Amino acid sequence: MAGSAQVQQIAVEQKLRQMNDEWIKALVRRDGETLKRIMAEDFLFAYPLEGADRDEFVGDVVSGELVVEHLNRENVQVRVWGNAAVLTGHDSAKWFYKGREFSGHYKIVHVYAYRDDEWRLVALQACPIS
Repeated sequence: MAGSAQVQQIAVEQKLRQMNDEWIKALVRRDGETLKRIMAEDFLFAYPLEGADRDEFVGDVVSGELVVEHLNRENVQVRVWGNAAVLTGHDSAKWFYKGREFSGHYKIVHVYAYRDDEWRLVALQACPIS
C-alpha cells in the first residue's frame, strides 16, 4: 500500500473505532440523538429484538424498553474496502429488553458505509457465544 493510501486507511480505521466508542456510550446513556447521528436511516440489525430498523431500535433505547447496564467490547478489528467497512469484536454485556435479560458474551459485526462524505453504521449483528 502506498504511503498516502496507508495514512488514509489508518485515519478511516481510527474514525470507525471512535464511532464505535461513541455508539457504545450513547447506547448505555440512552442518547438517541447520538445513535441517530451514527446510524444510517436505512440501518438494519439482527438482534433478538422486535423490529429491524433504526427508528425502532433508537425508540426502544430512549424509552427504556432496551436497557444496557454494561457493555465491554474487546478484540476490536476494522477492515476497510473503499466505501465499505466492517468492525468486529467480542462483547460482554448486561442488557435487558422488555424486562427480559440477555446478558452474556457476543460476537458482533458492525457494517459501515461511506455516503455523502460521511461514515454511517448501516448494519449490525450480534451472535451469542459461549
